[in-house]
Amino acid sequence: MRRYLIHYFSGTGNTHHMVKVIERDLKNKGYSVELLNVEGDSENYLNLKDYEFHIFCFPVYGFGTPSIMLKYILNMKTTIQANAAIICTSGGFEGQSLSHFKYLLNKKGFKVFFTDMVMYTYNWTQVLNPQDKKVEEKVFKEADFKVIAITEKIINTEANFKKRNGISLILCWIVFILFSKVARKILGKTFIADKSCINCRKCKDICPAKAINIYNGRPTWNWKCESCQRCINICPQKSIQLSIVKLIIFFVLGLIPIWIIIDINTYIIQFSIINNIILYFIMFFINNILSTILISFMEKVRIFRDILEVSYTKKYRRNIAFDFKIK
Repeated sequence: MRRYLIHYFSGTGNTHHMVKVIERDLKNKGYSVELLNVEGDSENYLNLKDYEFHIFCFPVYGFGTPSIMLKYILNMKTTIQANAAIICTSGGFEGQSLSHFKYLLNKKGFKVFFTDMVMYTYNWTQVLNPQDKKVEEKVFKEADFKVIAITEKIINTEANFKKRNGISLILCWIVFILFSKVARKILGKTFIADKSCINCRKCKDICPAKAINIYNGRPTWNWKCESCQRCINICPQKSIQLSIVKLIIFFVLGLIPIWIIIDINTYIIQFSIINNIILYFIMFFINNILSTILISFMEKVRIFRDILEVSYTKKYRRNIAFDFKIK
């Protein structure tokens, strides 16, 4: 009997839902299927070479693959000669994720024969208000039909590669690098728990990146944030918000190096482009440290914390895929 192993990561449940549809369809057709959630250390108790087919599923963050999924592949200790398919979920655009992940799997010995993207609702609640339930139901229904069609192609080992043109890939790579190395971490630091927080610690327990610590009964975010949006969407009190003031602090302190470099090049000395870039990142790094210190101080002083809690996300709908259960 052909054996399938589905490796997956899901932030708010869309990818998990897709994986369950694939699993159900494969089992209904008589195939053996096992699921491997890459959040844990689950690779250690599975012999990956026992499976003839591997399916990799993940959401798209910043036009690319989540860092937690990339680390999983890069840390894979074995080279596996097996067929592989890649399916990502997205609000409508896969960026460079499929081509990048295909390259990494090929380096690990997999024979990638299929790549595709399935559209689901967006749950980037830190920035956008999630779509309503009626839209979600419609999108999920359409996605289920596509996933079943994809599963049939995978069963038949039908070659399929979703491609993007070169210019699009270059732009997506630029966005992805900025997001994965800088933006997602800063966005994590802009989270704040407001007065409705009951210190249930659920956000800390369910964070896949271990990016949340508890200080004085309230969650605080470190620099490991994946920007998966699980915490803000799953909080039972809807206490987690994006702090407008934190966002402004990071934005302003991120612009200051540009103003300083312009002045240096105008009035003191003209640096080369490379030297300007190096200088900017050094100053940007220093400013991030300073902004973190400033925000940490403000969070500890009640009057300033009240200011930090000003947000536009308080009235946003929270959204987790209906069949996504986290202990």
